[in-house]
Amino acid sequence: MILGFAHPAIVVADLDRARDFYEKMFGFTVVDHEGWSVDNELYNQAVGLDGSAAQGYILAGQNCFLELWQFSEPEATGPGPHKLGANEPGIRHLCFYTDDIWGDFERLQELGGYAMNEPAGNEEFGYAVYCRDPFGNIIELSTQGGTARHLDDLPFLTPRWPRSR
Repeated sequence: MILGFAHPAIVVADLDRARDFYEKMFGFTVVDHEGWSVDNELYNQAVGLDGSAAQGYILAGQNCFLELWQFSEPEATGPGPHKLGANEPGIRHLCFYTDDIWGDFERLQELGGYAMNEPAGNEEFGYAVYCRDPFGNIIELSTQGGTARHLDDLPFLTPRWPRSR
């Protein structure tokens, strides 16, 4: 049985800069720091790569966890996320609800992210805008107006097992 969604993970070129951005922009806090070297067969098997090495942070946010990873091996060969449009196949954006879309839109840019356009919408239906984090990943800022799903509509888990920590 699936218990719930755990986290998205973002691979970045500068792990500490990414941690700083997601802490300051979205209020995430570090709950763990992990990593592995190229000779760790368990991690290589889990991520499906040979000779991989990475360092990462697990962050806790308002209602989710977020992983940030910086791989030192193997060398990336694909296009960077800044070259991919919102229409490309695969996971394409992370959406964060805001109660101040214009203020958070400006703050995102002050923290090193950049705008793809200006926020669109109105008071009746709400507002949304796609931006990019400092590494080119698409971030949607959205209000909860109109037909947008509201956080109160999500079921919240009641643990069915004892916590091990």
